Amino acid sequence: MSDDTRFLYLTRSEIGGLDIDYGDMIDGVETAFRAWTSGKAIAHPKVASLTDVGSFFYGLNACSSKLGYNICHNSMGVQAELARPGMHHLNGMQILSDYRTAQPLAAMDTFWASTWIPAAVSGLAARYFARPDSRVLGIIATGAQARVHVPALRAVLPIEKVVAYNRSRSGAGAFAAEFADSGIEIEITDDPRVAVEAADVLVTAVPVSANTKPILDPAWVRPGTWCSLVDLARSWHPGLESFELTATDDHDQAKHEVEIGRFKMTGPFDVDLRELVSSAKNVSPKPEDRRVICHSGHAIGILALAKLVYETAQAKGVGTRLPANWS
Repeated sequence: MSDDTRFLYLTRSEIGGLDIDYGDMIDGVETAFRAWTSGKAIAHPKVASLTDVGSFFYGLNACSSKLGYNICHNSMGVQAELARPGMHHLNGMQILSDYRTAQPLAAMDTFWASTWIPAAVSGLAARYFARPDSRVLGIIATGAQARVHVPALRAVLPIEKVVAYNRSRSGAGAFAAEFADSGIEIEITDDPRVAVEAADVLVTAVPVSANTKPILDPAWVRPGTWCSLVDLARSWHPGLESFELTATDDHDQAKHEVEIGRFKMTGPFDVDLRELVSSAKNVSPKPEDRRVICHSGHAIGILALAKLVYETAQAKGVGTRLPANWS
């Protein structure tokens, strides 16, 4: 798969410039989850270390005979208000290795993997849970997750309009400007309830902060709406468990996330993505059912994205070859 004496190093900007298709990301994540359910992958819930000073560290690992790789992914960050000026609050690095030889193939910055995985999972879940005629996307918080969720959900749904709320009007304006020439209507609102009530599909992506307070009422969600909780429900008042269909990416990981206080929606969940893609559970929501998925990004999905990044970079000749020390 690679030169035995060198391995590939990919920076954040190089990965962001690969122009990977969102539909390919969603397909890749679904393939990885199917491999897991069929016994052709090994994956584990993330290990989280949360400190008393607002920093956090995550470790994820998965491998697959079908995909041909192993991923060791490390993310680290701080609460949003603690990030240094000009710096993102989330950073990380991951190592991709060959499945059979265990030889490291690439070292990759994780910013884009950590940014893309919630959108890819949302897109995958939308294939199963969202109404096929969903045309209005509601967004709470217009940061990085809003920017990747618009194209990801448009890859699987006929989204024509976005109604977005952001605490900062300037941030909302920058979001609207970014999509000004996209052919999609963008409406900015100062009232989060307007975005929730307008939505056929809703994404809540309020970043981690010591000052986050719930601003959303589950009673605002219209019948038939599908919600993706990228913010792990930190922006919601209690009541999401009463929705007719509740989901997560992996039951075992969700239990741990609840135990350490990251998931603000405590479950139990009706179905996870493994059960969904394998049809282990028959999930057929009625048109009027409210559906919600709370997900924090699983190693098996990160593996799928790393495969895409590595193989795309190889094909395009992107990245730097560095000397290896294992020969």
